[in-house]
Amino acid sequence: MAALSIGCTFSDRIEALLDGRVRIPGHMADLHVVEPQRLFRAVLRDAAYDVAELSMASHIAAVAAGRRDYVGVPVFLSRSFRHANLYVRTDRGINRPEDLAGRTIGLIDWQQTAALWLRGILADEHGVSRESIRWVAAGLHTPVLDNRTSLSLPDSIHLERSPATLDALLAEGAIDAIISPGVPRCFLRQTAPVARLWEDPRAAEVAYWQRTGIFPIMHVLVLRRTLAEAHPELIDAIYTAFDEARRLAAADVMERDFPKLTLPWITTHATLSRGALGGDPWTYGLDANRAVLTTMLRYAEADGLTSGNIGLPDLFDLPLLSTCNHRRDAGA
Repeated sequence: MAALSIGCTFSDRIEALLDGRVRIPGHMADLHVVEPQRLFRAVLRDAAYDVAELSMASHIAAVAAGRRDYVGVPVFLSRSFRHANLYVRTDRGINRPEDLAGRTIGLIDWQQTAALWLRGILADEHGVSRESIRWVAAGLHTPVLDNRTSLSLPDSIHLERSPATLDALLAEGAIDAIISPGVPRCFLRQTAPVARLWEDPRAAEVAYWQRTGIFPIMHVLVLRRTLAEAHPELIDAIYTAFDEARRLAAADVMERDFPKLTLPWITTHATLSRGALGGDPWTYGLDANRAVLTTMLRYAEADGLTSGNIGLPDLFDLPLLSTCNHRRDAGA
């Protein structure tokens, strides 16, 4: 039985693979749970795993740069609305998204998918162009002195990296806002005049869903290309296993009568979420996610991560996917 090294962040979507309820036929899964930023750098710099969860924006940028270490598998382990992840100084007259034009905004990495989505939303829905912003990259609470991979952005994008932290820069007033999936301490502790831009982010996110039908993809699963080319049936086996693990996780949330999370009313919350989104939006496969992925490619081009030279066939290598049993999800 061949061993597959798998690097993932922890989530209920991989729990059944971790505890052995779901297996990849013919393969022993050597599954490593790794913190996201460390995982992404290990994959991008060292191709550290046979199968890995990867930032979707980083996968797009890597393919656009000619990297062929991995092929995408249409398994989207992380998805999240991101309106709650934009924090602003409340003493700068920033009361609505349009007020961010001409400001200085911090982010963890230009390739970070959360930042890709919020840059796109600000431009599409509020007329705030990327070029109007001074962008500062830094770690949230620990300094990060380099990008995940080298960047070659157009001159119209103004990006610099700071040796300070986003939390410190925001607290000191050196920047006007940050985009961060992690919550800045100065917001949590209320040690600086900082608030979320959208006062009711859930309402903003539901409204966004109703306008667009988009539940943003954050992470994608990738498979080492040499393995995919030598054993194309492995793509289908991996897809099927991860999709079954996702299905079990979704059922668990809806059906379990004792809480797996330290939250009351989990089933009620899950029911309300499905009602707001018209069912379970956590789908895998290309056909169900074509509009979301096409939007991401458009944002990536506007961000300077691509030159418009790639499409879905490049990200997921459709000739390889077409050999799989789920080829209905991999249409040309």
